Amino acid sequence: MLPTSPRLAQRLSLRRVLFIGQQRAEAMRPPRRTVLISITDPNRSDAALGPGWADVLRLKFDDVDSVTFPGQDRHLQEITADQVAEIAAFVSAHASSAQRLVVHCRHGVSRSAAVARAVAQALGLSFPADYDGYNRLVYLALRRVVRHALAAG
Repeated sequence: MLPTSPRLAQRLSLRRVLFIGQQRAEAMRPPRRTVLISITDPNRSDAALGPGWADVLRLKFDDVDSVTFPGQDRHLQEITADQVAEIAAFVSAHASSAQRLVVHCRHGVSRSAAVARAVAQALGLSFPADYDGYNRLVYLALRRVVRHALAAG
């Protein structure tokens, strides 16, 4: 998949989007020009990240996917519209300066994969074609908003 416009492609330096678990993110020594989106559960402490990240966006929301599992635990905190906007703004702000975006959540399976998929798709970058463990609610909330933020940026 290619970026949405030649103008967008010319200003991008972001070439890789990765999704990983929190333990791996905490142990990681990031390569230069790598930014991180850190997603933790609302009732847990922030990830204990090491130095070297070009920038970090910290968010707290549960791994709730009412698209795949309707009626799932209504007491859990879904991603909010404000958080979707924060992610889109963060990606847009770093698309022309960062080379890598790393996204982590507790296990590196669902929430982080959804964010990574939406961002990779908006940028025309690769995402594992056979990976279907991503959180559908998070992905659907992000996909158009991220694409729009990048086009506007």
